[in-house]
Amino acid sequence: MNDDVAAIRKQLVVKARPERAFRVFTEGMDRWWPREHHIGASPMKQLVIEPRPGGRWYTACEDGSECDTGRVLVWEPPHRVVLTWQITAQWKFDPDFVTEIEVRFTPEGEHHTRVDFEHRHLERYGEAAPDLLAQLDHPSGWGGMLALYARVTGWKAVVLYESAADVLTTAPAHFPAHQALVEQFRDRGDLLAVGTFADPRDGAMALFRTREAAEEFVRADPFVQNGVVVSAAIKDWNEVLLP
Repeated sequence: MNDDVAAIRKQLVVKARPERAFRVFTEGMDRWWPREHHIGASPMKQLVIEPRPGGRWYTACEDGSECDTGRVLVWEPPHRVVLTWQITAQWKFDPDFVTEIEVRFTPEGEHHTRVDFEHRHLERYGEAAPDLLAQLDHPSGWGGMLALYARVTGWKAVVLYESAADVLTTAPAHFPAHQALVEQFRDRGDLLAVGTFADPRDGAMALFRTREAAEEFVRADPFVQNGVVVSAAIKDWNEVLLP
């Protein structure tokens, strides 16, 4: 099996800018990686990629143990990441066994990113290479996991505000600063809609292009900082258009 054949290559377009696409694939991998896809001694608690060259890629298990998958070779946000995959044909971590995963993130228009994925050097599995290639390239392998990644990357975010009891008297003083923040996020394309419910005392809702934008907005919102609202809950939102 030659080097060119012994690789899995996938290409997909996700509904996000490269910065988010990179972040969700790396630091956000725990949000989309299937919980059953790990080799730890107990159920997965968290999947972690440390964001730096040489950083660990590992699973933290519910029993407190940790299990390595690989290391970070190249860390070039938001354009490229290269990781080692050091799982043997027996599905065990081996620090002396190395295959590589490279992912590139290329802008496709204003709000989309082309993701080029390659898992290479599978010839290093030796006689087990054809079987491992088939397993990793199975619909439940990299193809299915990248589909989950694309779905999570494309999620928008909703912020649900709970108004304070005195919202009608406190909101006017802080509305100009709040409105300036609204216009800033609207103009850069991150805030898609915002408004109160029919009765402002019942709260308000805002729709953002990404969770990161929603979190940034909430941190800076004068309504949150000055107690005009008592809570701002951020929810991932999976947009579905009905036929």
